[in-house]
Parts: sequence; C-alpha cells; structure tokens
Amino acid sequence: MKNVIRTIAMAGLAIGLVGSSAHAAGPAAAPAKGAFQRDLLGVYSDAEKKVLDLEEAVPQNKFDWRPGPGVRSIAEAYLHIAFGNYAMVKFVTGKEPPAEAGWEMNPAKWDTKTKDKAEIKKILVASFAHVHAAIGALPDADLDKVVNFFGHDMTTRAVLIILYGHVNEHLGQSVAYARANKITPPWSKDEKEHMPAKK
Repeated sequence: MKNVIRTIAMAGLAIGLVGSSAHAAGPAAAPAKGAFQRDLLGVYSDAEKKVLDLEEAVPQNKFDWRPGPGVRSIAEAYLHIAFGNYAMVKFVTGKEPPAEAGWEMNPAKWDTKTKDKAEIKKILVASFAHVHAAIGALPDADLDKVVNFFGHDMTTRAVLIILYGHVNEHLGQSVAYARANKITPPWSKDEKEHMPAKK
C-alpha cells in the first residue's frame, strides 16, 4: 500500500513539474481557462513527457523498425502522434496548424515524411506546444460546442478526451516497439530504483 501511495504522489509531482522540462524548446503555454482544461493538460503532459523520453532512448538505427509489413514503423508511430495533435486541435478550434509545421490532412504522407530522430523530436515538441497553447486558451463555453469529428457530431470536450486517448494509444504502441528491440522505457528504470528490495 505504501508503494501505491508513493507512486501516486510521485506521479502527481511529475505531472506538476513536467511542463517546465518537456517544453523547453517550445513557447510558454497560456494558463488553462478552467478546471477541465487544467486537468486534461496535467495528465496529457505526463504522456507527452514519456513519449519524448522514449523517443530520446531509441537509437537512430531503430527508427525504421516495424513489427511486420503494413504496420507503422517506430518513426511513423512518433510522427503519427504529432499528426493527431495537430488534427484534433484543428477539429476543436477550426484553425489550421502553424504554416511552419507543414501539416496537412494526409496521415499517410505525414507519417512517412522523415526517419531522422532529431527532426522527429522537433516535430513532436512543436506539436505538443501547439496542443498546450490551444487547450490553455480554450474558453469554458467552447467545451460544449458541437463539432463534426470524422462524420460524427460530438462536443469539443469529447474530442479533447479522444486527443488524450490518442497520445496514450501510440505511447503504448511505442513502448511495445521499444521492448521488442530490448529498449527499456526510461521511466521504468526509475521505477525499479524506487522499488523495495526483495526479501
């Protein structure tokens, strides 16, 4: 039980601190308008940090690895996270991503644009900063606004929940890819250091 409490406390601390470390390369995010936005960005930041830490841990020579034909490679999985970040913000705000992102609603083209580890990290960091800025500036009244999401009418709030699910889905995919290549996620190493010794 003590380990569970310690883990929860450490996770809360990490979520609170991650904004200052994960976005060093991006613009400062505006404070969220309301409780939902603030809570969403808090848990989103935890997944974001793990994505960036794992991308950093995977060597360049593994970025074209894929588990089988027709399945996204490591590079493509990371690029797809950035694609989803830009796409879902566009759905909820109606605004196009920044021109410098070079984004277009073409996942097949976007996901295969590069295999370069350093370039992919820049793309991820910029897309995460875009999410923080957009959600941080979102008025509470817009959360109940209905938008068309791939042919389905749903609230902005629902699309933002999908955004959070999307980053976690592909974080899980990236963890599986890393493990298949004998790469331990950095936060798993940290967890092992804090586990009690076996008797």
